[in-house]
Amino acid sequence: MKWPSVRTAIVVGLTLRLLAAVYSQGYAMHDDHFVIEDGPYRWFLPDHGGWFDRAAPPGHSVAYPAMLFGLLTACTGLGITDPQTQMLVMRLLHALFATLAIPLAAAIARRVGTEESARAAAFLVAVFWILPFLSVRNLIEVVCIPPLMLGTFLVIRRQTIRDVIVAGLAFSIAFMFRYHTAILPATFIVVLAYQREWRMNIVLGLSFVICISLTQGLIDLAVWGRFLAAPLTYWQNFVTGTDQYTQGPFYQYAALLVGLLLPPASLMLLWKVFTDKRPALRFELVLPIVLFVIAHSFIANKQERFIIPILPLLVVAVAVAWTDRPTAQTSSAAARRWSTALWWWFWIFNSILLALFTFSYSKRSRVESLTYLSHLPNVKLVAVIARDGVFVPSFYLGRGIPHYTVSTDTTSTSWDSLHARTPTHVVFYDITSRDLLLSRVDSILPGRLEALTEVDPGLLDATLHWLNPKGNKNETSVVYRVTNDK
Repeated sequence: MKWPSVRTAIVVGLTLRLLAAVYSQGYAMHDDHFVIEDGPYRWFLPDHGGWFDRAAPPGHSVAYPAMLFGLLTACTGLGITDPQTQMLVMRLLHALFATLAIPLAAAIARRVGTEESARAAAFLVAVFWILPFLSVRNLIEVVCIPPLMLGTFLVIRRQTIRDVIVAGLAFSIAFMFRYHTAILPATFIVVLAYQREWRMNIVLGLSFVICISLTQGLIDLAVWGRFLAAPLTYWQNFVTGTDQYTQGPFYQYAALLVGLLLPPASLMLLWKVFTDKRPALRFELVLPIVLFVIAHSFIANKQERFIIPILPLLVVAVAVAWTDRPTAQTSSAAARRWSTALWWWFWIFNSILLALFTFSYSKRSRVESLTYLSHLPNVKLVAVIARDGVFVPSFYLGRGIPHYTVSTDTTSTSWDSLHARTPTHVVFYDITSRDLLLSRVDSILPGRLEALTEVDPGLLDATLHWLNPKGNKNETSVVYRVTNDK
């Protein structure tokens, strides 16, 4: 396969990410949106919504929420107050930042492979099906990727001491976003010691520790009054078991990566990666990825997004191993046919998924129902009827419209809120038992419920729900107005 130039890959990748910024609205995962809802959005309230008035600091760094707060403040100062427009600005800026991963992929591949490897790595990272979609998400696991890749490149190059000093700084920035990225510089420190590059080993370790102290350490000291308070709290939560979320089997992340690389083609691609014997590829690219996966596999708290930081690096490793495959003289005709067939399989399904995800509007029904209300007059109070565990993205209502949530479980005490606070509008997030719930709501409220609009889920949400109804409960939302007469 003749790969396009790195410049072409950058243009293609940037175009795809800008398209995702425009069309891939909504949010994919909880933290994709609620890092805004529970952080910078609250900071506009009096006394910052009590966010800083807590017994213990949150486990995550305040650095990324502070950046989002700065963006929201700038938007407001420029007269951009519509939540959807503010989110578009955020997605566009995230898309531009994420595009840095493409030239960095080429730079890394060029150091461990050939110029052809560099072109392949840049193009694969540019068009890999899920990366444009992820690039515009407000996830610390995504934002940490460019500095993580920059640090990796500089360590692999390490022509001068300056390279490893700057690498330590880059790794510390990645650490501020996602603490688990420390696995990579730790691995590089061990590799440098194994290769007896003691000077580089010591300088990288010192640079990383000093830069963390001067960034995350001083930020926590200023905000929480304690040095490195946030990462220490995060670690304590893991040790004491107070940070309990989704748990999964040991092999979950390995299986996830096999799936992301689109089996059965992924089996061929990973076989080429793990059978490549070049020391630079094996020890300075594949080993950090493997240890990152293994370390996360030992943690009970397993969420798919945790593995995102090393996904572009894995794509780079695949590109290097694939482009330097055995020549036609050293492989059989049958092996070449199978390899070509699997490669075609990869590109066909990668293209289908790329189109689906790049233009998907995730959680459309939840977001659009609130956006619709934000543009109506006389919306004073909103009640949202939703299943337990469903969080309402109230950011899209705007700061002037209060809301509360009522459980679809009719025995829940949350129904008392309807008696105490009569809403002007009601949103149903779950219509599976809407008739029963409508009857219950209608019996409580003093006025009638008048249906205003119905919002269907986006194509991606509907597809995922069709594939796995139990695991992907993306609802059709219905918006009602409460009239003054019964």
